[in-house]
Amino acid sequence: MDSFPQILFSVWESKTTGRLLIKNDKTEKNLTFVQGNLAIDKDTFDEKAFLKHLVKKKILDNPSAKKCEGRSTKKKTSLLAALLDLGVLSPQQLWKNMEVYAKQELYPLFDLFSLAPSLVSEKVPPDSAILFTIPILGFIREGVYRMKNFKLIDTLIPKENDDFQKLIPDHIDQIDLQPYEENLIHSLSERTDFQSLLITSTLGEKYTKKVLFALFCLGILGPSPMATPNKPLQEFSAVELQKILGTFNAKCSYIYKSVSKELGPVALNLMEKSIDDIKPHLSQHFQKIQLGSDGKIDLQSVLKSNIILSDRDTIQLTIKSLNEILAAEILAVKKTLGSDFESTLIKNLENIGG
Repeated sequence: MDSFPQILFSVWESKTTGRLLIKNDKTEKNLTFVQGNLAIDKDTFDEKAFLKHLVKKKILDNPSAKKCEGRSTKKKTSLLAALLDLGVLSPQQLWKNMEVYAKQELYPLFDLFSLAPSLVSEKVPPDSAILFTIPILGFIREGVYRMKNFKLIDTLIPKENDDFQKLIPDHIDQIDLQPYEENLIHSLSERTDFQSLLITSTLGEKYTKKVLFALFCLGILGPSPMATPNKPLQEFSAVELQKILGTFNAKCSYIYKSVSKELGPVALNLMEKSIDDIKPHLSQHFQKIQLGSDGKIDLQSVLKSNIILSDRDTIQLTIKSLNEILAAEILAVKKTLGSDFESTLIKNLENIGG
């Protein structure tokens, strides 16, 4: 059972095409998706309710609505065609208002939990029957920012001492981050746990939670595979760093071995590419790292940089880089072997290193 924005992202990420029934004990909704985007088609669009919406929003008056209904009956045509034939709205105005109405009907689903999606049919209406599509990534943000159920948000965002980090998904360029979203993401370079971020955020508690939830739903933020030890600098030794790096490499090796069982020799290429792609976003001490044939990463160049023990900020940056490498490998696994394989992998990784 998931929340509506989580379901939407999963459908978008898998590029699902078909009709989905989304329901819980209080509601159910049939939705059509084409290549992961929400499609509004003639069969499911409620024209009469849309006409009432136009009147309620004072876009249309009652006499015009009556004329529209009369023409639709007389000419045996749709209410949408009648609106255009009577010159009440231009095509641009009609389609804009249809999209606003369709989204408005779906926004309440964002405040519901324990929704179960099921694929009713893989068949979708022909292109000629689809009125318009709603891009999912933008719709997720809009819906989350309209949420009123903060109990649901509190359930789904990180807990007080949970560590999380920015991810670099392939679709990051498709999301036009707003200044307040970028500000919150930049704050993560200084604070990686939820509680400290909540205290210092310029957005305040309410909107910090909403923005965090939106960024998690969009795959821009995710849990840190390795937590930053919360100790004073004088208690953080080279021995402890070695232990952390050892745990990190044990996780890398496990990922590689798990993927190798499924893909064979191709697994090494997959892991190498994920590391090469993430390198530009890592600390300078990680620019020369190499992946070994056992899936472990040669960290000698990092260990030689004694500067990584010089202050807590640099230590945090080092561990942040370790997290980003693991996150990049896990993301590559998800894209190649699917979400179910990824979920099992993450659960097993939690048992490595204690």
